[in-house]
Amino acid sequence: MTRTLLLVLHITGVAAWLGANLVQLALTPRFAKAPDAVAAAWTRQTIWMGERYYNIAGGLIATTGVLLVLESDWSWGSGFIWVGAAVVTIGGVLGVFHFGPQANTRAAALEAGDTAVANRALGRILPAAVLDTALVLTAVLAMVDKWAS
Repeated sequence: MTRTLLLVLHITGVAAWLGANLVQLALTPRFAKAPDAVAAAWTRQTIWMGERYYNIAGGLIATTGVLLVLESDWSWGSGFIWVGAAVVTIGGVLGVFHFGPQANTRAAALEAGDTAVANRALGRILPAAVLDTALVLTAVLAMVDKWAS
């Protein structure tokens, strides 16, 4: 029962991260075409997500991942475990050092009416968001296929 509950929580964390990424990838270009005040408000909400929501999802994934290894027959030497750990780590680093600063730059530029700076920031955010999403999907594949277990 403990393993099942941990696995459900682990999958929930991944679904939260991946789902939020997909929603942002779908909506951000639409909001970018809106008036600056609307685009800035959306960007401020993505900043909140980066500071709160993704931390909860990532923490849930990391905590349940460690507990799943401890509660199961899986080994710390299994490749799929390290793929997952790497993706959570890369996601956190991207959030702190890329998404957060770029989103703050974008929001401030939109609020100041500086469309050129706002668009440059968006041009840096979207490719990294696609990369982050691809990494999450790679981790899902690694987990499902149990790479190097």
